[in-house]
Amino acid sequence: MAASASATASLSHILLARKPNLAPLPSRRAPALLPLPRRRGQRPISSAAAAASDLLSAAPSLKSRLAAGESLYGLFLLSFSPTLAELAALAGYDYVVVDMEHGPGGVPEALACLRALDAARTPAVIRLPEAGSVWAKKALDLGPAGLMVPAVESPAAAAAAVSHCRYPPRGVRGAAHPIVRASAYGLDDSYLSRCEDDTLIICQVETAAGIAEVDAIAAVDGVDVVQMGPLDLSASMGYLWDPGNRKVRARLREAEKKVLDARKKNVTASDGNVAYLGGFAMPNDPAEQLKLRGYHMVSGAVDIGMFRKAALEDVKRFKEAVMEIGEEEGEEDDEKKDKEDDGYWTSSVVNSNLPCSSRISSCSDFTSGYSWRPIEAAKLCRTRAVRSLQITCTATKPAKSPEEWKIKRQVLVEKRVRSVDVKEALRLQKENNFAILDVRPVADFKEAHPPGAVNVQIYRLIKEWTAWDIARRAAFAFFGIFSGTEENPEFIQSVDEKLGKDAKIIVACSTGGTLKPTQNFPDGKQSRSLIAAYLLVLNGYKNVFHLDGGLYTWFKEGLPAVEGEE
Repeated sequence: MAASASATASLSHILLARKPNLAPLPSRRAPALLPLPRRRGQRPISSAAAAASDLLSAAPSLKSRLAAGESLYGLFLLSFSPTLAELAALAGYDYVVVDMEHGPGGVPEALACLRALDAARTPAVIRLPEAGSVWAKKALDLGPAGLMVPAVESPAAAAAAVSHCRYPPRGVRGAAHPIVRASAYGLDDSYLSRCEDDTLIICQVETAAGIAEVDAIAAVDGVDVVQMGPLDLSASMGYLWDPGNRKVRARLREAEKKVLDARKKNVTASDGNVAYLGGFAMPNDPAEQLKLRGYHMVSGAVDIGMFRKAALEDVKRFKEAVMEIGEEEGEEDDEKKDKEDDGYWTSSVVNSNLPCSSRISSCSDFTSGYSWRPIEAAKLCRTRAVRSLQITCTATKPAKSPEEWKIKRQVLVEKRVRSVDVKEALRLQKENNFAILDVRPVADFKEAHPPGAVNVQIYRLIKEWTAWDIARRAAFAFFGIFSGTEENPEFIQSVDEKLGKDAKIIVACSTGGTLKPTQNFPDGKQSRSLIAAYLLVLNGYKNVFHLDGGLYTWFKEGLPAVEGEE
């Protein structure tokens, strides 16, 4: 009898709902249990007996917590790892979605994850591979707290999904309750009377067709949550590679407003179904923003994504440490080489007729007739004879030869231009008054940018196509400038006006490039933000940092972002 009670005590329908009518436990001492974190509002445990009693007591279901006004935060489990499922539960997530749609596991793997979650008293939701009665039946027999049905596009499809979760005559679910896990293998006499009321049914609306019917889907009897699917929605709208597109966001806002407004109306009138609103966090739409907009259930992370991020950061820290040690060991050789270069370039400047105050372009100075390259300008600026030299522009494409980029990178290292990741950049902006200088085109800046960022584009589109412009484009093409763009001759002047030379600056562009060696780019990789940092330090700016990973990583990490001009 003790073995039967111990086996059934780990099931979700016992831990997360009313206790079944089972025989009392023997009086002998209960086995040791894994310590669990206390939920908010839970009384402190004073003894081992109290702990055992609390473990077996009924925990509130997801439905009851939503009805009480709670905002629930969940994790998607794609790895099908029982260990990660258990860890997620102990970390305090309100629920965990075992994803059978995109994860590699089947029913046996899902069952192992449910057992781990039940042991840690965390509700499990199973996302089905597809909407169908067979998959719904198999999943429900495992005993989850809820089902998520993908790609629901109409009220009829939503009604069918509900019918798959109910026994006849209200639905079409096949009956095997005397022997399946959901009923404690037949030991739970109360299962049939409560299973349909306790099971949370989530309909996922993730296509343009579904968005058009979202209010009608939310009104279907038995639909508990309408879950927005931004990634598949972007694909259905033709923006697979741009899920943060303004049109996609607008459709999502429209849909979520319909659901929230319908819920307010129905709650006030106490008439009809009142579906809750659920959603997925995205890089351009973090979980906190969804909560503030009124979402009731928010899935904010994926286990594989979290591990990927931690692994990449771990490797990155190690690689950076190796690079820094190598640079310190070669300082004496670098100083010797600098002195040789300075002597050569000083004599070159003395023998030339070029004034020290000349404004040098990385491509050509058409007014004076002199032609220069960024490498020469960089070396010139390192001598006393050309302190007033001002570099105004340079190329966005990779340098013509590896040697040119090596010299640029060396200048950035010598000027102590440090790369910072997006979270460090956010901290520096908030705590140390660093300004984020966004050098992307104005249109990209208006689409989305960090709060408080300053936009000065380093390149701009060629707006006129006169003979002079065509000649300039031919000259620019020789130096690797993108077709249809030209250097912004007012870049340094604009930065001077908006920030000033004493400003502490973090330069950012889309992808960011890198100063750090990688397997594919042993000397790092050039980018617009690195070129902008290069120009700034050559023109007297002292506190210049570079955003490693670029604003793509900023948005991907879900850091604060705003649209339009502030």
